[in-house]
Amino acid sequence: MLEIDGSLGEGGGQVLRTALSLSCVLGREVRIKNIRAGRPKPGLAAQHLTACNLLSEISGAEMQGAHIGSTELSFSPGKISGGDYKFDIGTAGSCTLLLQSALPVLAHAAHQSSLEIKGGTHVPHSPTFEYFSSVFLPAAQKFGVRAKAKMPRAGFYPKGGGIVEIAVAPCSLNGCKFAQERQAIHYSILSSSLPSHVSQREEEEVKKKFPNASGSACEAQAACTGNAVTAWSGLFGSSALGEIRKPAEQVAAEACEGLAQGIQSGCAVDTHLADQLLIYAALAKGSTEFSTPDFSSHLKTNADVIRAMTGRNIILGSERNVEVV
Repeated sequence: MLEIDGSLGEGGGQVLRTALSLSCVLGREVRIKNIRAGRPKPGLAAQHLTACNLLSEISGAEMQGAHIGSTELSFSPGKISGGDYKFDIGTAGSCTLLLQSALPVLAHAAHQSSLEIKGGTHVPHSPTFEYFSSVFLPAAQKFGVRAKAKMPRAGFYPKGGGIVEIAVAPCSLNGCKFAQERQAIHYSILSSSLPSHVSQREEEEVKKKFPNASGSACEAQAACTGNAVTAWSGLFGSSALGEIRKPAEQVAAEACEGLAQGIQSGCAVDTHLADQLLIYAALAKGSTEFSTPDFSSHLKTNADVIRAMTGRNIILGSERNVEVV
């Protein structure tokens, strides 16, 4: 059984999610110690436990230590099963992070799969649904991933209650060389239980920065008040969330500035996407190469886990270039 130290790098939940996803695909037993050791409240939180239970069900795994607060987990996967799955995180935990954990596993199932997750769709420290569907999924599809996602209901912090659905077909993955692609700029503005002028001001701010951008400002039917702005172009995306006493113009400006900086870098993919693509590059046949504006600590941590699990050579080279060979 391979041991993974959950205190690696950032010491966050990504170590757990990556290790379990790879364990399922590779059919390799893994023991993860010091889970989320770098966080204020170490151990499994509800969102992470949901990921454990979901991946266990998909792969027919046996687990030990799968409970709230646990800092050590043993995971012995079986055969990956396709089918229809529904999971409720029970909090405003991120639906998109759970989708990212399950997608590489379901892509290796023998049959078509569908997955519905209830939780947070636009919450801190995770991709918004629009980023997942419009930036991440198109990038994953370049490796050969066959999946479509939709969001029947939005979910904001603190109540969550959002619903996302994904349909995944079996596929084989092949390496890919990413180059910068200039594409049109899009945006999405979602608001729940807020005055209409909030989203209007945000849309005006987006248009100031990107006059030719296309998108929409919509009222979302959600369980609690919330606001999110996402802007994207090709394989670059950026988002910002509304907060109490945070001006609408500032929310929109943050999302736009993040996107503008990424596009101006001249790289192939944004900083967050670079981290998210590593697992597909490692599971794909052949080599993968892309450039990114910065090597985040998240990326470096993920690379360490993937190297240990797969034996693939992940090179974080000069001039912000990433190679998986």
